[in-house]
Amino acid sequence: MFTENELSVFDFASCISEAIDLVFPVLNNHHKKVAYIAYNIAKEMKLPDNDTRDIVLAAILHDIGAFSSAERKRLATAEFDDSAHNEHCEVGYKLLRKFEPLENAATLIRYHHIQFDNALKDTPLGSSIVHLADRLSVLLNEREEILAQIPEIMGKIEENSHTFNPDALTALRKFEKYEYFWIEACSLPISDMLPERMMFARNIIDLDMLRSFARVVAQIIDYRSRFTSTHSCGVAAVALELARISGFSERECKMMEIAGFLHDLGKLAISSEILEKNGSLSYEEFNEMRKHSYYTYAVLSRIKGLEHIASLAAHHHERLDGNGYPFHVKGGDISKLARIMAVSDIVTALTEDRPYRDGMNCADTLGILTDMVKNDAIDEGVVDDVKANFSYIDGVRLKAQHEALVDYNEFRSAD
Repeated sequence: MFTENELSVFDFASCISEAIDLVFPVLNNHHKKVAYIAYNIAKEMKLPDNDTRDIVLAAILHDIGAFSSAERKRLATAEFDDSAHNEHCEVGYKLLRKFEPLENAATLIRYHHIQFDNALKDTPLGSSIVHLADRLSVLLNEREEILAQIPEIMGKIEENSHTFNPDALTALRKFEKYEYFWIEACSLPISDMLPERMMFARNIIDLDMLRSFARVVAQIIDYRSRFTSTHSCGVAAVALELARISGFSERECKMMEIAGFLHDLGKLAISSEILEKNGSLSYEEFNEMRKHSYYTYAVLSRIKGLEHIASLAAHHHERLDGNGYPFHVKGGDISKLARIMAVSDIVTALTEDRPYRDGMNCADTLGILTDMVKNDAIDEGVVDDVKANFSYIDGVRLKAQHEALVDYNEFRSAD
């Protein structure tokens, strides 16, 4: 069950960054390495805790606007003159700016590829720190012994010193002789170190704030593909109403809405080339796609206090006969709420418009749901609720997806 006294923005952002890094495995833990380096620079500069918190949150999410694996690869291999990669900075800013706990971090992300010699007068210091940490991170080679790399890495940093904030660079130079800094940045589990050192940043979020954050994450998930730009919002709306119709408490219904927003989180680990493919997936591509519900579980279940929501979100492709995925749970092992989530995902997928086809009408949708009940795939009682309330549920879905489409079009348009 969700516990408000345990869940923090830092924990949530940290796990989202893990999902993003799965898109391009060569950049293993890149976001957390940048966060670790930025944290140490900020502490060496004796910045206030609130500023350090925002810098670390920005670092952990700095490439959140880079949607494709190809784009991530370009960022990883970019030379120090990386100003051509500012588009993803603006995208990341627009994704996060409306969520109050990440508002300051969003601004830092917006300017994190601004070089110091071309810096605007109002470029935040935090952005400059993230920029330096990012460039240092891509120079680290985990496949080789790290201490022997220090002279070459720092040599490249010094060659390009004009592109970095001089105060941040002075702070980084202090760590050149400290072996622990380099060993920790490359070898030890940053996932364990950062939370312990960032205890001051563990601002607790309640259920309503979590809902707002999940809505932001749904945009990050859905905006990667024009095929699914409003899908998660539709699933969330349908799941919320079906849970209410089934008589669950308002708190449980809110948790279902949150799980709906997050159910496809694992698709952040699937390449946009597969998500955007207009046609049938190959066997290999389909296998890759099937991994997404497991990734959803793997990411969310690591957040203390979010285990129940993780289960609801990750079981949306399970079947009552045990032939679903990824866990092949069946029958009584699938909770009623998880059954509702599965039906919500199917109903939304069938009825929503996609760029390559129109959504199905009531008769066709209910026909498919009935067949799936006969094949022991989904819950008959939940489907009966859909049949009895189809017009209302479809209206809720349409409203939610229309609002999400307005947001999407605004997001894609120039400010």
